Amino acid sequence: MEKNEVHVSFHQLATLDLKMLRTLVVLIETKNVSRTAELLDLQQSTVSYQLGKLRDALDDPLLIRSGRGLEPSPYASQIQPTLAAQLQSLDSLLFQSQFDAQTATGTLRIACHRNGSRNFIQALLSRVKTQLPKVRLDVLDWSDQVPEMLRESRLDFAIGFAPDNLSQVTTIPLVTVKYQVVMATTHSSARTPLDEKNIFDYPHVVINTHEGVERWLDYLANKHQKERSICFSSSSMEFATMALSDTERLMFVADTRDDFFKQYDVMTQPAPYIPPQTVSLLFHERATLDPLRTHLKSIIEQAVLNVLPDKNQLER
Repeated sequence: MEKNEVHVSFHQLATLDLKMLRTLVVLIETKNVSRTAELLDLQQSTVSYQLGKLRDALDDPLLIRSGRGLEPSPYASQIQPTLAAQLQSLDSLLFQSQFDAQTATGTLRIACHRNGSRNFIQALLSRVKTQLPKVRLDVLDWSDQVPEMLRESRLDFAIGFAPDNLSQVTTIPLVTVKYQVVMATTHSSARTPLDEKNIFDYPHVVINTHEGVERWLDYLANKHQKERSICFSSSSMEFATMALSDTERLMFVADTRDDFFKQYDVMTQPAPYIPPQTVSLLFHERATLDPLRTHLKSIIEQAVLNVLPDKNQLER
């Protein structure tokens, strides 16, 4: 950056203050001047004045009137998650240098693949209850919206099979898992090992959040010049497993040594023709700026080790 560019940036920054930036964050969240004034204990005229100053300083409309009230501009939507995290980090730095997990409050949101998550979620809930007793934990099913939700601060963390679209999202490998094929106990191949050719002799049930395994199955079908028939697709492990009952269908899922399938009339076989995949912890780097989220990250890693004391045990 050139010297004059630095001067211009600092000059623009000098026209703002932290109160204005906080007002901007709340305005983007509420999309309402009167609600923002109420939350910040300000006059509506003060909020409007600060918005005008912000528009001049940032050279952007920031919030635009629409039929539904105020809508954030693309620029405002882009900067809001990072700006909110930076203000929160500054608050922690200046006024909460001693983070107390026992008295910390707030809501933390994570998404998790349903496949094999039962033991992990139980361990996670137990640790959060003990270590963060006043914090609310929201757990969502994994969906293809996870990367976008992490980028936009609608999620703090996610645990699952990392998708391709990971722009601005950090991943930490947790454990490598092999794959298995699931079928009804009445399936004609229930007692006969399936290979990578004859799995295409039967229709498939798909967990549509498992991008990697789906690409691999499509590759195998093409390799053996087979036609792949998909008869049912769901993001829900429960619904997908129910779709196997008393049919000739097959489903391919990670072998997480979970007891999930014991409640259904199904059985499993190893699927060595599908390469192992890695379950990862995903988060935006802003999560590491906040002591509460940093603490949850540590709890998540502890919970994984509790469920899988040897992180490589599923590789053997």
